[in-house]
Amino acid sequence: MAQDPFSQRMQAFDTWKTNVLNTLQEFQEWLDAHELDEGENDLRIYETLEALRKDRLTLAFVAEFSRGKTELINAIFFANYGRRLLPSEAGRTTMCPSELFFDRETGQSYLRLLPIETRREEKSISEYKADPLHWVSMPLDTGSPDQMAETLREVVKTKLVPVKVARALGLYDEATDPQFKKTGELPEQVEIPMWRHALISFPHPLLQQGLVFLDTPGLNALGNEPELTVNMLPAAQAVLFVLAADTGVTRSDLDMWEHHVHGGGQHNKNLVVALNKIDTLWDDLKDHGTVQAGIESQRRKVAELLSVDGDRVFPVSAQKGLVGKVRDDNAL
Repeated sequence: MAQDPFSQRMQAFDTWKTNVLNTLQEFQEWLDAHELDEGENDLRIYETLEALRKDRLTLAFVAEFSRGKTELINAIFFANYGRRLLPSEAGRTTMCPSELFFDRETGQSYLRLLPIETRREEKSISEYKADPLHWVSMPLDTGSPDQMAETLREVVKTKLVPVKVARALGLYDEATDPQFKKTGELPEQVEIPMWRHALISFPHPLLQQGLVFLDTPGLNALGNEPELTVNMLPAAQAVLFVLAADTGVTRSDLDMWEHHVHGGGQHNKNLVVALNKIDTLWDDLKDHGTVQAGIESQRRKVAELLSVDGDRVFPVSAQKGLVGKVRDDNAL
């Protein structure tokens, strides 16, 4: 299958980095051979080499719950396995932020999970990344779709804890609890995520070339994990904001867009909008032109509401795209 333009550009970027690395290493060897190496120059070259080796391009996926974001990731990365690997069925949603990348240093595929209890400590996720002892690590067998799917279900797991524990973790506030507002009574237990953050190392060609996908949960989770909005989203080179055609732009979508995406210091050129679930607009009782006109009208409305260029809003169906890839149905 021919590579798409984005894959070609990622490959070209990876090739460029490799060439620069090789040139710097050859220059360092030349300096050593001619005894021209100095401590300060050696340090600069070393730091540049390390920066290039660790350099990544981060694309953040941002969406409210039930917009089909996880299905979109399945369609992009896991369709060749003939099934969904990340859980995206009804009633299941990503409960903790996840980073999808490839660990070049170890060359291994794995899932690493940071327990939710680490929220009690005054340490950032970035600090925990430097200390693997705090993470629960599980191998991913890339030759077994069943094993990978079962392991990756961990990212949506929750547990019930006393309201006192949930409050101490910063995961319960009666001011935002509709049940408390209705009854005036605190719940005995609260459902919270089991994990605070997930790292998924997977050998997809785009990830091997240095692309990282940051998968964020809904608005409530963004508010619960300030590091996402303070550090991770602003540090992303691009943000893909996912909406659903069957709901349009809701109030919560706009809140997320204004407070965490468009208002987070991102330039318009780095923002892309995916209008997902356009298959909900398909209608067998309407001709193709009428359906396409309806989708185009929805796309224009989204662009207007978000104040972005219309060509940055892409109507897609992640679910049909995944099915089309699995069935090798080019038309779909």
